[in-house]
Amino acid sequence: MNVNFLTAVMVLALTGAFLPVINRIFRITGLAGVAISSVGYVAGILLIAISDSGNEILNNFFVTDEVSRLIGVLIILASWMLMSVLYWILNKDKYVNEIIGAVLISTAGALLLISSTNFVSLIISMELMTMPTYLMVLFVFDDRAIEAGIKYFFNGTLAVGMLLFGVSLLYAMTGSFEFSVLAQKLFKDPLVMLAAVFILAGFGFKITAFPFHFWGPDVYDGTCPGVAALLTGISKSAAFIALMRVVFESLPLFGEGGMSHQLTIIFAIIAAITMTVGNLLALAQRRVSRILAYSSVAHAGYTLVAFAALSTPLSVTGILYHSVAYMFMKTAAFLCFAVLLFVWGAKTMDDYKGLGKREPILAALFLVFLLSLAGVPPMAGFISKVFVFTAAVKAGMLWLALIGLLNSAFSVAYYIWIAKQMYLEEPTLEKPVNDRKDRNLVLIPLGLMAAILILFGIWVNPVLNAAGQFVSGL
Repeated sequence: MNVNFLTAVMVLALTGAFLPVINRIFRITGLAGVAISSVGYVAGILLIAISDSGNEILNNFFVTDEVSRLIGVLIILASWMLMSVLYWILNKDKYVNEIIGAVLISTAGALLLISSTNFVSLIISMELMTMPTYLMVLFVFDDRAIEAGIKYFFNGTLAVGMLLFGVSLLYAMTGSFEFSVLAQKLFKDPLVMLAAVFILAGFGFKITAFPFHFWGPDVYDGTCPGVAALLTGISKSAAFIALMRVVFESLPLFGEGGMSHQLTIIFAIIAAITMTVGNLLALAQRRVSRILAYSSVAHAGYTLVAFAALSTPLSVTGILYHSVAYMFMKTAAFLCFAVLLFVWGAKTMDDYKGLGKREPILAALFLVFLLSLAGVPPMAGFISKVFVFTAAVKAGMLWLALIGLLNSAFSVAYYIWIAKQMYLEEPTLEKPVNDRKDRNLVLIPLGLMAAILILFGIWVNPVLNAAGQFVSGL
């Protein structure tokens, strides 16, 4: 790992760790906490930007390459925007600096996770990313939040338990924690195969893939929507990159047959079921938070389509592009929901009637994020699905690409349903629950996220270059 990249991680982690201490001693305001954390975010971006030079350390555990640099900068940007919206919503709460600190520490864990090349560093990074979110899910501390926190804690524990059991089996049979040892004995030793199953199951919980998806909607719906934005956007995208490293660095050769063929069948079946179940259940919901939650399950299925196409190098591009697009469009969609919930108390589809008239700019931004999730050009969500489904076709899986296209078309129904409620119905909510004079300030981070989605819908070179560099290093 490049020392500058590691310094960026340490800056974010230490800023998050000391922010509650500083608040305890000096009783700083939430705005001061935002200023301190913003300095940490800017320093992190600058350090990652120069991480192509300098000394290398911990090379057996982490790597600094174009993938970690690109995704790392985007994770910091998304986290910065999320923190800004969270502050706007929670600035009157006495624990706002503690929440901001938890976001920073979780972001530092996500940066380590996308750089991990060893199962020990992967599990430690995943826990660093996850541990602060256990506290954040319980932040509201009402009955729904407590239920969500219990479900999230036990399912998170089950996920890391499966990962640890699989890694321990792998170490017992191979004597190594490196990703590459899986390729040597994966289909030669039944215990190593069993280890791989447990490792993939652990990742299945993290990315809410079928049949490990059941906890996600309950947790995302039960906790603060700003926290759900972190869980379903940033954390999940980091888990996609970590899974990509495990799969492709364990199986460095592209081509037909052998290990690639057997994993293709597994990923293809899981992908088809995951996106279908996610879309069908999303259409049956009335609460907007649960629609977005089941939509995130469906998007896990779209990403797994690219994993199923691992016999072609284009699959790496599909995974990377969809991770980038998903990070911003899902994080921003939940943040829009959080703002509308805070200002208008809008929870259900009926509450969204006429909000396009009440909040024209915010509703327009929400529509941009919904269209990107649906895969409408020129958003990044459209380009990412093009790469994902093209990879499936190139891998000889036309049937899977067709299932993905049908699911993507089907998902437009519930995204347009939300838009219809906002723009084509008469308002049902007469006055805001929280009428803030600085309401327009929250539009700045959301507008930046919309601009990033449009930018990556047009400018594809950064992701293509990172994918090419990753493939060439396998």
